[in-house]
Amino acid sequence: MHELDTTLVAVASPPGRGGVGCVRISGNRSEQIARRLFAPSSAGRAPVVGGRPAFGRFLDRRGRPLDHGYLVLFAGGASYTGEPTAELWPHGSPVVLAELVERAVAEGARPAGPGEFTYRALFHGRLDLARAEAVRDLVDARTRFQARVAFQQAEGALSCRIDPLRETLIDWIARAEAAVEFVDESETHLATGPFRRALVELRAACDELLRGFDRGRMVRSGATLAVVGLPNAGKSSLFNRLLARERAIVTEHAGTTRDTLEEDLDLDGIPLRLIDTAGLRQAAHPVESAGVDRARRARAEADLVLLVLDGSRPLEDDERAALAELAHPPERERSVAVLNKCDLPEQAEVAGSILRVSALTGAGTGALLAELRRRLVGSAPLEDPVISDVRHATALRAAAAALGRAAEADRAGMSEELVLEDLKEALARLGEITGEVHVEELYDRIFATFCIGK
Repeated sequence: MHELDTTLVAVASPPGRGGVGCVRISGNRSEQIARRLFAPSSAGRAPVVGGRPAFGRFLDRRGRPLDHGYLVLFAGGASYTGEPTAELWPHGSPVVLAELVERAVAEGARPAGPGEFTYRALFHGRLDLARAEAVRDLVDARTRFQARVAFQQAEGALSCRIDPLRETLIDWIARAEAAVEFVDESETHLATGPFRRALVELRAACDELLRGFDRGRMVRSGATLAVVGLPNAGKSSLFNRLLARERAIVTEHAGTTRDTLEEDLDLDGIPLRLIDTAGLRQAAHPVESAGVDRARRARAEADLVLLVLDGSRPLEDDERAALAELAHPPERERSVAVLNKCDLPEQAEVAGSILRVSALTGAGTGALLAELRRRLVGSAPLEDPVISDVRHATALRAAAAALGRAAEADRAGMSEELVLEDLKEALARLGEITGEVHVEELYDRIFATFCIGK
């Protein structure tokens, strides 16, 4: 994947039609290839590396005008990838963009794979690995809060917290190396007091970063909510009400929803995927039966379950059983029950407190959304998390564990050589986060999750 001596080309704007598109060419031959695809306007200026965008016409494979737009040429040190780059800005027509990519390939460029432009930015020192991953998360963001967190990480929020830890570790590793190398020299031995304090502070810094990980992971990955209940309890109506638009078909006939329906909701910055399910009952029709099976699977796999009960009639046995199940862990922690149709006279008898909502009027839905948020991330204001990626958290935990082993070995009076190995392990784990430790397999796995063109 990572052939750094080739010139890459790909569409760098989103799929589909738009007012403006972008074809990015990066590599040593990018300027030469781009000039073959572009004819400057007779009244305009010729494109200059590092200069302003030049207006002109883009040419098809026969040299005929295909579209007009701008060509921008970047010097290596000023481009996203850190190498000579050209960007072609025609109209956002899929046909035009595809033709320009094909022409660039015919001139010697290679189609870029997922994440190859960002990998080159990493290789040329424009980004570290944590910031590169944040670029991917920024592109994939589904809420404004997600985008803000990803942007801060792309700006180096995590790297700025990791770098001082690495510098401290490198300093103590150098001292430990000297102690091992010059074992007979007493002045080279590790000073017990300062060394132990440094280990405690390093471990505490790792723990502090990890403390916000659960919320960070929720912000980055989001959660799923399965809306379940008996037919005609108002599941689809409540689904539509929470989305604030008519997405699910609603009729007075039981069994209208025969398959799961999924939509995204921005829950105060948390991306929440709502899953409307078929009514849970004994179904005679094979299609409805398949829908009920999917509803059960959705309930089992969801992060949260919303049980919708019809408050305008007495509860049925299945609903009482479902409520009883919700009263015990682990279902109690991930389930919320609501009495729907609170705009009608209440006939359902429910023990204890329960949220009352009306999918018809919207009454109670604000309290329901607040309760869903509380179940996911608590009720406190969301702080911008520094750690949101499972890979980063795993590496930090491994670093903290290695520091703990180093402290135990030191307290037990073991040789400085054994302590040194644990310190090196901690440093390697922290290096995995920002990419100082180059693991090709890890890079392949990470950049395969990028979109083509980034």
